[in-house]
Amino acid sequence: MTFSDIHSLLEAAQTRLQAAGSEDPRANAEFLLAHVLGVTRTWLAAFSQEPVPADKQQQFEDLLLRHAQGEPLAYIVGFQPFCGLDIAVNPAVLIPRPETESLAQFAQQTFDAQAPIRILDLCTGSGCLALALARFFKKAHVTASDVSPAALEVAQTNARTHNLADRITFVQSDLFEHITGPFDLMVSNPPYIPSGDLPSLAREVQREPALALDGGADGLAVTRQIVENVSRFASPGCVLGLELCLGQPAGVARLLGGRGWNAEVKKDIFGIDRFVFARKI
Repeated sequence: MTFSDIHSLLEAAQTRLQAAGSEDPRANAEFLLAHVLGVTRTWLAAFSQEPVPADKQQQFEDLLLRHAQGEPLAYIVGFQPFCGLDIAVNPAVLIPRPETESLAQFAQQTFDAQAPIRILDLCTGSGCLALALARFFKKAHVTASDVSPAALEVAQTNARTHNLADRITFVQSDLFEHITGPFDLMVSNPPYIPSGDLPSLAREVQREPALALDGGADGLAVTRQIVENVSRFASPGCVLGLELCLGQPAGVARLLGGRGWNAEVKKDIFGIDRFVFARKI
């Protein structure tokens, strides 16, 4: 029996996702079909005339419907690539972003890779930053905390999957509440979206946990708590790295400067001021 080929399936799927408001309908259709077939998107292009078995067509249709209804791709397939790792995700955690890979990369430049440093990842979510740093700093021990038990469960699963569980201690904590320092490197991708902006976010982003997005009236409610308390957990020369929203980094850098930190703003991969890196003076 002859089934629809890859090309015709993707053409129809692109039209459908475009009508549903998908931001990148062709790429998203290719991503889902590649996932169903267990191949790469490059393979799809090279073998576009290949038939697709009926059972695979049905699987593709089911996933396509979920995405057309606004479910993020990463939740559908169950993972998101991050710094060379496939990070398991579900609706309990924020989906790792390419920008956050830059936060990890900047953090990796702050100490020698063999340094036996103590690292804290606040608001760890899926654990993506904690895992990336534990993998890079071979002699470091990482503490990863989150207020959400469901998020910590995902992070712990990721640590076991990537054989890093013995290098990371997971703590349920509202920021520094149950944390014991000091630390040489602290990173955080805290909630930083102003509450009033949440309804205008892309519908897929609105499927992600509000706890990981909502930064209060000005987006800085959580960040201010970090800035106010971080010095108590910092070793001499400690480095703090924060991911923030457009328009926030300069003000946060000034706040840290007033508290004895030498702070600078760094740009993300799109050229936007996104990060604050500060060293304890």
